[in-house]
Amino acid sequence: MTKDAELCKILKRYPKAIVHLRAQVAKKRFGAVVGAGISIDFGVPAWGKLVGDIAKDPAVDGETLIDGKAKNLTFPYKTEMLFQRFRARHSTTSASLSVLEQQNTIAAEWLKICQKYLYATPAIDMADALNNHPYMAALIPLVQESPLTVNFNFDDYLERALTLRKRPVDKSNRGFEAVTDPWPQFRRTDCVIYHPHGYVPYGLMEKAVDRFVFSEASYSKQYVGARGHDTSFLLAHFARNTCLMIGCSLEDELRNVLIRGADINPGNYHYYINFVRDTDPLSDEQRELISETNFKVYNLITLFLTSQEIGQLLQLINGSTTTDSEMRDLAARCGVRLKYTYYMTGPLGVGKSTTSNQLRNLTVLDEWLEARLEILGIPWDKLTATERVTADEWIADQFKKKNDTLRHEQQAVISVVDRPPLDPLVFTPDADRPAKAASLLEVICPDDAYNIEEGVVILLLGDPEELSARVRATGRDDYTADRLGRMQESMKALYANLAGTVTIQTQYMSIPELTKRVAEVIHREAYTPVDLTSELKRQRGTTHATT
Repeated sequence: MTKDAELCKILKRYPKAIVHLRAQVAKKRFGAVVGAGISIDFGVPAWGKLVGDIAKDPAVDGETLIDGKAKNLTFPYKTEMLFQRFRARHSTTSASLSVLEQQNTIAAEWLKICQKYLYATPAIDMADALNNHPYMAALIPLVQESPLTVNFNFDDYLERALTLRKRPVDKSNRGFEAVTDPWPQFRRTDCVIYHPHGYVPYGLMEKAVDRFVFSEASYSKQYVGARGHDTSFLLAHFARNTCLMIGCSLEDELRNVLIRGADINPGNYHYYINFVRDTDPLSDEQRELISETNFKVYNLITLFLTSQEIGQLLQLINGSTTTDSEMRDLAARCGVRLKYTYYMTGPLGVGKSTTSNQLRNLTVLDEWLEARLEILGIPWDKLTATERVTADEWIADQFKKKNDTLRHEQQAVISVVDRPPLDPLVFTPDADRPAKAASLLEVICPDDAYNIEEGVVILLLGDPEELSARVRATGRDDYTADRLGRMQESMKALYANLAGTVTIQTQYMSIPELTKRVAEVIHREAYTPVDLTSELKRQRGTTHATT
């Protein structure tokens, strides 16, 4: 199978995910989060084997400590037991040293033991290993162009790979910055590697390792005690970026950070690669349940990929590796779209704009692209004839500008648009709707030269009494429950029967709950767009078709 055919398979399977990730990479809003899985191909042992090897070391001699009833203890707890055994044995041989000298000596010797079993023996040829790694070559340019990469590993294989694959711009410097404390300002604006758990470099240690989160005590300091504030940095990083998690486990502290992030920022979703083997495939039901759990609990969109497929995904989301023109050609071959548009609508006070604001990890077009006219704060039936003409012209122009923005977008993108161009019909008496539809078409699509961008319509409905209470909080007392109820019924009549409309009842839903439901429509449900041009022409009718 050709390279393009392989890429097409991934693009057809996860088109929205690739479009979203690609857009975030282009905006410098992307960040990789990597775990032990990326180092397996370099020979780094899994945590269980690493702990077991350390336990067997003659200086520790603790294999029996972590067997039997202790076998099911967590790895950090086992590591703490082994360290305490090592510390007690080493203390008897360094009794002549001062307390500080003794502590530092024990810490350095412990790190040497961990380093010994962390790196493969015999030492690997890094250049060959990098060439043979299934996806590291595709990951490196994304890391280099990203402001920050979070690396939960103790090893420095990523840094060594970056050294081997320097960009021309980095020939005169190291090419990356590795940090364990995220709070001081970074020296670089890109390619910063943050090790929350610290790291132990290969070979001689140039300086003392300031952080090594490997045991129960160090985990407590990191996430509860003295360094617990580092979690705040991760939360802020996840809130400001869209992250792709590669080789990570949801059984470690990352899970707690993600849960908190989902509560704080309910509209921001990240991507999690669930590694699969061809020899041990998951059933369709298992995939669906894993996807649903990760989405609803952790705000994660799950991608089930083999090692080779991870490399193909990384190529597709990187505009430097797969150019925009190449991406359009691939999409044409695969029969998939690269632009997804979602129109949010509903009566006043239903939470439409507030929900849209929670989804700014996507491309959001606000209700108005310019400062709103003062007269738009007045109920439609209380405007003078002149004010109505002014309002109509300004509103139609706003819809034209939004549609032009959507039409002219050349990048792969998921757009959320506050109000579709059919909405003005709701505020228009039935007898005047054909003329209003005709005027909207004339402004938005002059001479029928192009169409209104199609898209899924998300119609939000609520309890009129609750809607009225919300609107009154903004000082608009004229919007009574009765008026808003009529507006809602008009919207239902206009949109509910259109193929591609998704209706959401918001009563009893909080904004976070509503945001998650809208995000589910966008990220997890099939894309069936409404043909807005045809519907507006139908509303215009034959009377105005030739005028």
